[in-house]
Amino acid sequence: MLVANKSNGDRLSLGEKWQKSDLIGIRSSEKFHCPECGEEVVMKLGSKKSWHFSHLAGGSCEYEYDRESEYHRSGKLSLYNWLKKQGINAVLESYDPLMKQKPDIAFEFQNQKYAIEFQCSVIPAEIFEKRTKTYFGHGVIPIWIAAETLIKRKTKNVVGLNNFLYLFFRLHRHNWNIPAFCPISEQFINLHGAIPISSRKTITNLEVKSLNQSSIQHLISPAAERFAFMKAWQTENRKLKSQYLQSPGARKNRFLVELYRNRLSLLSLPPVFGLPVHSSPYIETPSFIWQTYLYLDVFRYFKTGDIIYYSRIREAFANRVKKGDIKLRQLPVARQRDAWHTLAEYVFLLTKLSYLDKLDSGTVRVVKDIVMAAFIEDQLKAEAEFFAEHQNKIGHLIFNLT
Repeated sequence: MLVANKSNGDRLSLGEKWQKSDLIGIRSSEKFHCPECGEEVVMKLGSKKSWHFSHLAGGSCEYEYDRESEYHRSGKLSLYNWLKKQGINAVLESYDPLMKQKPDIAFEFQNQKYAIEFQCSVIPAEIFEKRTKTYFGHGVIPIWIAAETLIKRKTKNVVGLNNFLYLFFRLHRHNWNIPAFCPISEQFINLHGAIPISSRKTITNLEVKSLNQSSIQHLISPAAERFAFMKAWQTENRKLKSQYLQSPGARKNRFLVELYRNRLSLLSLPPVFGLPVHSSPYIETPSFIWQTYLYLDVFRYFKTGDIIYYSRIREAFANRVKKGDIKLRQLPVARQRDAWHTLAEYVFLLTKLSYLDKLDSGTVRVVKDIVMAAFIEDQLKAEAEFFAEHQNKIGHLIFNLT
């Protein structure tokens, strides 16, 4: 930690400008205590690590979920000094007794309170969600910044994200965003957009900027641009399907077993099963799986001209969730929406692709039947033609450019 209380209760922050000799003098005549638990802490003024306070061995401070690393401390200091240089009255490690939380950095900007949490390690989702909910409940907007080391880059636009990192996703003006930071290179790595492939892989647009190139507006109001994703989407979906078929547990996979019982082949599914929609991050299950379930449970029973009630589609989706066939995500920072928006967006996309026609808010009419390819070669041809014709429409809906 970088802040401790002196015996008289005054705060002492090592994030400010200090001469080492002055701190040595204070340390020789003063005892320091953790602002949260009240336990005694030690001021450490080494030459290899940034100056900091540390609990004594055997301490039991409940607010230390993990012992703070040098990477974490240096990241907090860099972000804190970056804010101060912009004239922002930031406060380092300020414990709030009402919230009973201590953000890494607290500040106010344009009459809005913010809390920065620079997270360098995985913590339980329950703790993440509780802290986020508490911030919002007290009128504070949390900005969770991931350590760059947590993000695994696969290709130019494909990154590996586990379920913990999905908790960081926020929505700003329809744009998905995760801010990440590297204190070593002093760079922000912004993930703009989120088009999930699987539970651990997503397509995004990586933007790298140094601290000197970035301002508080870039952090609070990230602006994202449209980027080409359709080729990566098709490639990664094919890879994922092959992995499903080649996995040791393929014969017991519930989805594959259900396809087999219905005389369907995973590699021959039409491209309309497995389409990206803007709110996809709310569903952990890959899109080609949950959208195929909708076909099996609803769409295959209706032909051209038939009317489908949206309530039936919603009920089928809810039943699959209840059975565990479709897994959802909680995105506490985004908070505005949920998986029902994902489902509604997919149905809306089918109307834009002329498979359905919206009659009113609760009903659609089937305009075009979904055709199953007889052979894999036929499916590949149909997929190429499908995306050549519709990729612009899909892109418009992903980026809200209608």
